[in-house]
Amino acid sequence: MQVLEETSSSNDDLLRLGEEGAPEGSLVFAERQTAGRGQFHRPWASAPGLGLWFSLLLRMEINDSTIPVLSAFAAVALVQTAKTLSLANCVIKPPNDVLITGRKVAGILIETRNGRNPFAVVGIGLNVNHSSTDFPPELQERATSIAMASGALHDRHHVAELLLSRLAENERLMREHPQSLMAHWNELQLSPLHLA
Repeated sequence: MQVLEETSSSNDDLLRLGEEGAPEGSLVFAERQTAGRGQFHRPWASAPGLGLWFSLLLRMEINDSTIPVLSAFAAVALVQTAKTLSLANCVIKPPNDVLITGRKVAGILIETRNGRNPFAVVGIGLNVNHSSTDFPPELQERATSIAMASGALHDRHHVAELLLSRLAENERLMREHPQSLMAHWNELQLSPLHLA
């Protein structure tokens, strides 16, 4: 595991390390990303010291189902972590967002490389201790954090441990019983009730 004080993007770092032969399960955490991104290259605000910004490398066959299954793997783990922290109104907005009471608390970016040694990089951004003013003005009405939703600050190391534990459990499920993982993903998806 690498923990970087600053980098352009933890996904970019791990894609490079993956191409250099980094092993399954390699992790890159960043305290701050200067060019963090989400789906469709949308910028991701990565305020230092407030959230969890990290990427995980998984060595696996890459095919048409890879990205949806990996999105489910990460999204289910994020919702499970939130529920462990007593945040019940946390749901998945497909394909790659996690919401609490209709506001985005986490995002997922999956990137893959094919070839002789194929692998996937799962990038996760989770807002932990932000207040509303820690987000850029254009996001303040649409983003939230664990602290905002719970009314209390949280130890980021503890949140990271909970999330990594859920990811480990879901990786086993993904590899051994993918249908069960996808069933969880379907159960946790956004419905109109979650917007209230």
